[in-house]
Amino acid sequence: MITPAHTTALQHVLATATNALQSGNLMAAEVALAPLFSSNLPANPDLLNIAGSLRMNQGRLVEAARLFNQAALAAPREPVFAFNLGMTLSRLGRTEEAETALRSALKHQPAFVAAMFELGALLHRTGRLDEAEKNIRQVLKLTPVLPHADLALAAILVDAGRPAEAEIASRKGLSAAAEPRLKAQLYLQLAQALRRQRKDSEALAALDSAETIDATLPGLARHRAETLQNLDRFDEAVAVFEEEIARTPADPGLHHDYNALLYQLGRSGEFLKSYDRSPQSRDLLLGKASFLTREKRTAEAHSLYAEQLARDPGDRLAAIGVAQSLTAMGRHAEAVVLYESLLARHGDDAGLFGIAAEPALLGGDPQKAAWLCERGLASAPHHGSCLALLSIASRMLEDGRDESLNGYDTLVRSFDLEPPEGFSDMAAFNAELNGDLDRLHPNSRELIDQSLRGGTQTPGHLFPTGLALVAKLKQRIDQAVTRYIAELDEDAAHPLLSRRRRDFRYSGSWSSRLKDSGFHVNHIHPDGWISSCYYVSVPQAAKDETAKQGWIKFGEPPFDAALKQPVRRTIQPAPGRLILFPSYMWHGTVPFDDKAARTTIAFDVVPTT
Repeated sequence: MITPAHTTALQHVLATATNALQSGNLMAAEVALAPLFSSNLPANPDLLNIAGSLRMNQGRLVEAARLFNQAALAAPREPVFAFNLGMTLSRLGRTEEAETALRSALKHQPAFVAAMFELGALLHRTGRLDEAEKNIRQVLKLTPVLPHADLALAAILVDAGRPAEAEIASRKGLSAAAEPRLKAQLYLQLAQALRRQRKDSEALAALDSAETIDATLPGLARHRAETLQNLDRFDEAVAVFEEEIARTPADPGLHHDYNALLYQLGRSGEFLKSYDRSPQSRDLLLGKASFLTREKRTAEAHSLYAEQLARDPGDRLAAIGVAQSLTAMGRHAEAVVLYESLLARHGDDAGLFGIAAEPALLGGDPQKAAWLCERGLASAPHHGSCLALLSIASRMLEDGRDESLNGYDTLVRSFDLEPPEGFSDMAAFNAELNGDLDRLHPNSRELIDQSLRGGTQTPGHLFPTGLALVAKLKQRIDQAVTRYIAELDEDAAHPLLSRRRRDFRYSGSWSSRLKDSGFHVNHIHPDGWISSCYYVSVPQAAKDETAKQGWIKFGEPPFDAALKQPVRRTIQPAPGRLILFPSYMWHGTVPFDDKAARTTIAFDVVPTT
C-alpha cells in the first residue's frame, strides 16, 4: 500500500532528480535515484521516465529504453513517454519499434512537434523521402521559424533530387538561425544544394562560410574536395584530402575518395599509398583490396582479403572478397565452395546468391547457377544481378527463359525524339546541348568504378542541375518513358512487367563522353527498373553497319561464358535517339576509331510506389 509518506518521498526524489538533470548534474540525479534503482523503481510513470532520461544522458540506451517502455506501459496515453521511448529506440537502430512509439505519441498529441520532427528524421534515414518531407513540412507549418527543421527539409530535398527547393529551405533556415553550429550546418547543406545545381563557385563560398563558423563540422573537407573537382581544381582537391587524411587517418571514406581521385587523374605513383601510410585496420585493408580488385590486380587483392579472413574467419566481406578473387583467377570450384559456406550462414542474402552464380557458370555448371539465382529471387524477385546471371544460365541450358526474361525484340525499344520547344530540328538542339555538357564533363579520365573506358562521366545527378536545355530534353524523355511503360504488357510474374506503374521517378542521370577507342564494358544497373541511352553526338564511324563501331549491344556478359551467340541485339546510335531497356539486361558498347567524341545522356527509372 502506497501511503502519503511514500508519495511525498517519491515526489521529493522526482523533483531532486529532475532539477539535477535540468542543470546537467548527472551525478546528483544518480544519487537521488540510487535508493530506488537498488530496490527496483516503483511503477510510477513519471519516476520511470526521469530515470530513463538519466540513463539516456549517460549513454546507457538499452536501460533507458527499458525504463521508457515501462513508463509508456504504465501511462499509455502520455505522449511524452512514447516520444522518449521512440527517440531512444531510434538511437539503438530499432527502427520499426521506434516508428511505432513515435506514431503512438502523435496519436495522443497530433500537434506534438518534437515527435513529428523525430519521425520525419527516422523516415528520412530509412529512405521514405515522401513521408519524411510531409512530416517536416507539417512541423514547419506548426512552427514556421524553426531553422533545424529547415535544415532537415533541405537534406530530404537534396536526397530527393530537388536541389533548387533545398537551396530555398537552406536559405530560409540561415535567415533565422542564431546558434553557430546550426548556422554552419545550414551553410554546409546550402553548399550541397548549390553543388547539385552545378553552382560550384557559390557552393565553395557557402563552404567557406561554414568553415569560418565551425571548421570541425563533419563532412566539410569532403564536400570542399568534391566541389573543387567540379571546378577542375584538382590539385587543390588532392591537397584537401591529404590534409584531412593526416588529421583522421582511420577514415575509410576519405581514403576511398582520395584514391578514386588519384586514379581519375592518372597519378599511379601516389595511388593507394595512403593506405600503406596509415595505421592498419580492417576497413582500410578491405578498402585497398577493393581498389586492387577493380584494377584487376587480383592476386594482390586475394592476398589482402585472405589476410583479413585468417584474422577473422567470420568476416563476411573478407570471405566474399576471397571468393571473388578466386573467381577472377579462374579457381571457380574453390570459389563455389567458399560461397556455399557463406550461404550456409547468410542464406537470406539475395545478393550473395547472385555473385555465387558467376563461378558456377564459369565452372561449367549452369544448372547450379540457375538454382542459386532462383534462390535469391525467391526472397528478392527484382534483384538485378540474380536476373542477369539467370539469363546467362538459361542460355547455356537452352531452356528459353532468357528470351521471356529479356525480350530483346520487345523490351528493348528505340525512340527518335521530336525537337524540344523552340528548336526546329534535333541537330540544332543537340549541338547546343553538347556545348552545355562540355562545361560539366571533368577534365580528367573516367572514375575507377564506372562502366566507361576511355572517356568521362558527369558527377552527380544531371536532371536536377537546372540547366535549361537538359530540362527541355527531360520533357521529351518523360513522354517517351511514359509511352514505353504504357505499352508494356501486364504480367504479375515478370520482373520488369510486374513493376509496371504509371508514375515513376529518375533515380539517377548523367552524361557519358567516350573518346577515340572508348567503350562501355558490359554491365547492368542493379538498382534500376528501366535504363537508357540518349545520343547527343555520334562519331561518323558509327555509320559503319558492318563493324558497328560505337553501337550499343545487348545480352553479352562481362565474362566469357562460351555462349553460342553472346550478343543478342545491337542498335545503331543516332543523335536524338533514345533507347530504353530493362535495367537487369547486360549491355555495353563496341569501341570506335574516330577522333570525334560519342556523347550520351543516360538515366535509370524506378516506379513510384
